[in-house]
Amino acid sequence: MNTTKRNYEALYIVDATLTDEQIEPIVSKYSTLVADQGGEIQAHAKWDKRRLAYEIKGRREGIYILMYFTGEPNVEKELDRVFRISDEVIRHIILRVEPQYVDTSYVERARVAPEPAAVVAEAPQAPETPEAAPEAAEEPAEQAAEAVEAPVEEAPAAEEATAE
Repeated sequence: MNTTKRNYEALYIVDATLTDEQIEPIVSKYSTLVADQGGEIQAHAKWDKRRLAYEIKGRREGIYILMYFTGEPNVEKELDRVFRISDEVIRHIILRVEPQYVDTSYVERARVAPEPAAVVAEAPQAPETPEAAPEAAEEPAEQAAEAVEAPVEEAPAAEEATAE
């Protein structure tokens, strides 16, 4: 008998009104189901509550749960069957994924607080002597004036195209 282990990605949506304590048994139920059927869970993660594109079973929001697992085709069929008959799952999808496309890094990675913004270089201090101040103020003004007065040349390519 030839056994073929395949990689799968399962995404299912549960009711958004459930708390974390109520979601944990649901996640463990499906993880245990995969393990009991001979599969192996690679990673799973609970996403945040999200607005659904359209109303499903009277609900406008749901909590998405992503699970990567490996197993034989019968594991996927049994998980699909249980998803269909369970009341806590609003919608689900199970995809077969090629091994090179399985990326569990973002599932396993813990959320990191956003880094503070980079410190912007401080503006140069005003000179202490009153004579140096006018010179410092004139330099940026002269550079801006030179940039405005730069002559603009027309492209000769437009004239050549009309001549032909």
